[in-house]
Amino acid sequence: MHCALIVVLALLSACATSRPHNDSFQNNSSFSTAYVVNDHASDFSRFAPIFISAQTDQSFNRIGKPHAQLDDSGNEVIAVDASQSFVYVDRQPFSTNNGHYTNLIYRVHFEKTPFRLFPFHITAGNNNGLLTVVTLDARNRPLLVTTVHTCGCFFAVVPTSYLPAAAYPDGWDLKSQSNYGMTLPGILNFPDEFDAQQRIAIYLKEETHRVMDIQIQTQTQLSERYQTRMLNIAPVADLMKLPLPNGTTTPFFETEGKRKGYVKGSHKPFERLLISWWAFDWYVGEDKAYGDKDETGAVFYTSLKPWNRQASDMWEFGEFLEFWGWGL
Repeated sequence: MHCALIVVLALLSACATSRPHNDSFQNNSSFSTAYVVNDHASDFSRFAPIFISAQTDQSFNRIGKPHAQLDDSGNEVIAVDASQSFVYVDRQPFSTNNGHYTNLIYRVHFEKTPFRLFPFHITAGNNNGLLTVVTLDARNRPLLVTTVHTCGCFFAVVPTSYLPAAAYPDGWDLKSQSNYGMTLPGILNFPDEFDAQQRIAIYLKEETHRVMDIQIQTQTQLSERYQTRMLNIAPVADLMKLPLPNGTTTPFFETEGKRKGYVKGSHKPFERLLISWWAFDWYVGEDKAYGDKDETGAVFYTSLKPWNRQASDMWEFGEFLEFWGWGL
């Protein structure tokens, strides 16, 4: 068991490199795209991250739009269309002993993480996605920025300067944090009074779509460095009714059977081969719906240890934070 775990961790290290300086984006700015929301009238647009994706000359590095079609036999084919860019949003209020909070949830998807041997992409597969959750306090200020792949892996919680000091985990490093081979900031510094011109900028690695950096920048600053592309906002409920050519609709997620709650076509063969048997989850690494497990059918767990599956469920956000040492 321990030897297998070491092998898997080594493979994970091989597919996750340390965060490069943002000069690596700037020096290749013609191949990087900043995705900016097209709606400026709602809380969702006010706090929406700007995603900067590397090497968008390759279609699988572009934020896309999930869509459905039929093959020659009339069977559904679910894929992500890289010619259109959408972010799917949801709102989740929650409470702890210290107060009432709101999560603004942003979900984006990509065509695939391509198969590679060098470097080896253990997460290779289709229709993979990324969640960003912005946690607001009662004064509508962002306290936390949480990023996680839609399989529940590679999650990171980044506090902002609005978060009370008592809420940090013991020994938290304000300078930086290590995240499975990436180095992310230990804090995001906002001005004393929240300024809507300050935007959360999330830098994404090519191919694996790993979060390489998170910064606070203005849209103007980013527009001067990168080509921009419109990111359409849609409710997450739209993912339950993808149009089909025959005039009907179909969900992006399985709605029955053992894969209920999982993204259609999101199989991860390498993760199944190398991790499923010791994580006791045949569908480990497969992208899933983010919501109440009793409704979706899938637990959005963030710890691979089977005994922590329920406790690390990110949908139960207050309990999720407490599990990982945060005292919101």
